[in-house]
Amino acid sequence: MHVALFTDFHPDTLGGVQTAMRSLCDGLRGLGHRVTVFTAPAPDSESGDEDTVVLDTVPFSMSNGLPVVLPSRANRHLIDAAFHHRGPVDVVHALTTYGSGIAGARAARRHGIPIVQSMQSRDDTMIEKYSPSPYAAALTMRLVHGWFVPLRTQPVHDGDSRTARLAWRPLIAQAQAADRVVVPTAHFARRLTARGVDRPIHVVSNGIDDALLDQVRAGDGPVPGPDGPLRALWCGRLSAEKRPLEAIEVVRRVPGCTLDVYGSGPLTDRVGAAADGSDRIRLHGEVDQATCLRAMRDHDLLLLTSDCDTQGMVLLEAVAMGLPVVYCDPELTETVPAAGGLRTPDPTVDAFAAALTDLTRDRSRLSTMRTALARHADEPRQSGHLARLVSVYTDAIDGSRHRDDSSSR
Repeated sequence: MHVALFTDFHPDTLGGVQTAMRSLCDGLRGLGHRVTVFTAPAPDSESGDEDTVVLDTVPFSMSNGLPVVLPSRANRHLIDAAFHHRGPVDVVHALTTYGSGIAGARAARRHGIPIVQSMQSRDDTMIEKYSPSPYAAALTMRLVHGWFVPLRTQPVHDGDSRTARLAWRPLIAQAQAADRVVVPTAHFARRLTARGVDRPIHVVSNGIDDALLDQVRAGDGPVPGPDGPLRALWCGRLSAEKRPLEAIEVVRRVPGCTLDVYGSGPLTDRVGAAADGSDRIRLHGEVDQATCLRAMRDHDLLLLTSDCDTQGMVLLEAVAMGLPVVYCDPELTETVPAAGGLRTPDPTVDAFAAALTDLTRDRSRLSTMRTALARHADEPRQSGHLARLVSVYTDAIDGSRHRDDSSSR
């Protein structure tokens, strides 16, 4: 089949969503399917991929520095032309709920193509905790999104704050506009259902490219030992919601611990300043997924300070590489195998520092975690999840044909 993927994050940029998308594209193409990606441009990069259609952007950026796409008339013409010349398209899969995702949903409806919508952004938590002006940001997002994708039913907001209600509304509207909804975790499926989403929701985990995982595992690498400092790894986008500054402060408070930070982003300068003067904190900048996976072989633990991820690609990578995880978000417990990690009682720096201090004193707990993770090492493989996703596509296509047959009678 021919799948049109719509995303607001170019495959060449850094982030867990982009890493999962590249793995998805490779996996689908490996099965013989055709994939065309519609996306925002990559900053400072000109992609020559013939299967990528770069959409027009507006002259301002998101808070994370990435370009903004709107479902404008220019993009409508660009998408329609691509569908005509590259078609036929069998299914549209929107990976985001912002401008590109909206444009994909609207294009699917114009062309009578089934639309599958991925939902994996906890915008309510992220905006409320980390936006400089939470209410204004949520209101703006709700108004802009509502202009293009109206929500015709009243959502359920039991217990949500005023800001969270506004942040949830675009997510609910985008899900309700789809034929099928895909989420990476059961807990997020429950959150959508509780807020009134009645579309079929399928839980399909993100995955890691099989060939890459085999390649990294085949190489020789250092194996963490019981001597020396506790070696912590932090990997991700250097942005407020990922909390890299808190990770650095944690390690500064634990004398017997080192920290290697992999990633770049809007907080790069602040992270550099926070790490300055410490010989126990090393910054490696932006790296590819293979480098991150290799780094996991010679560390004792992944320090996962984020408290608003739905699943987290770096968490899947740690599971695949057998790296124990120290984390704080209760909702990530679904993804961390039992006994494969340590959850702090709260997200504070004090709680993380106490957990790492305990591990410096008793390394045997890390060995127990590694043993538990070994039984789940192959679960993050992309090949283990592709069949379920393709079946979602097939169901959406069959459902669309059934509707067409019924309407023609």
